[in-house]
Amino acid sequence: MINSEDHEVYTGMDDRKRIVDEVNKRTYARKDVLDWYDNLDFILKPERVILEKIAPLIRNKKLLDIGIGGGRTTKLLLEISKDYTGIDYTHRSVEITASKYPEATVLCGDARDLRVFADETFDFVLFAFNSIDYIAHDDRIRALGEIHRVLKPGGLFMFSTHNRDFKYFNKLPWQQGIQFNLSYLKSCLYTAAHLPRHFLMKQHEIYTDQYAIINDNAHGFSLLAYYIGTSKQIEQLESTGFVDTEAYNMEGNLIDCDKNFPWTHYLTKKPVARVSS
Repeated sequence: MINSEDHEVYTGMDDRKRIVDEVNKRTYARKDVLDWYDNLDFILKPERVILEKIAPLIRNKKLLDIGIGGGRTTKLLLEISKDYTGIDYTHRSVEITASKYPEATVLCGDARDLRVFADETFDFVLFAFNSIDYIAHDDRIRALGEIHRVLKPGGLFMFSTHNRDFKYFNKLPWQQGIQFNLSYLKSCLYTAAHLPRHFLMKQHEIYTDQYAIINDNAHGFSLLAYYIGTSKQIEQLESTGFVDTEAYNMEGNLIDCDKNFPWTHYLTKKPVARVSS
């Protein structure tokens, strides 16, 4: 069901950037969504693969964790370094994580504006679970610029994003080919139950040659999510000043392009400053 409050947000704004921000912020502040993130207690395979690879480089260094939700990655990063700072733009998420990990520095903050941190503060920044995908394109570029700014030269940045190269990008379950199993039937029922909201949200979708912002099935089709292919994402990072980008699929394997999984994980870095002669 679409309540009147949702309808006001969806229909009362002409500016697409503001719509993306308002719709997604509202969803992340919902109690059911907060509870869902609070209960997450796992690490994805590509996250583990990448963190195990770089742990020797960031152990006991300064770490920044952006979009912490209920603190899913906080415990793991604290095991790597006690010099940990986590931020989230949802106040309740900050409260939840701070109560779980009182030894951690946890702040209310936004990746688009990291002015509270000085230039070249952190050795490693994590923006996990596709959290970077819930802001508009211009804001994404701004966030990448801020992350680049607060990283030390040679600092590492790890994040995940929705994969536009995925073979089932923007397809509903019955558009992906009929599969007679319980998982498929559950997915169809879930989607059918939220179709009214999905159809209403589709008016705010954005498609360009570089990226798309669509209403996928997350949290009952309540979000507008950014999707980008691997080559375009690497170009985006390079244009922001990052180098040596690696892309990983959901099995934790290095890839150039992936059509089999809807998420891609990236590891990139800020170049070491050149010494002028």
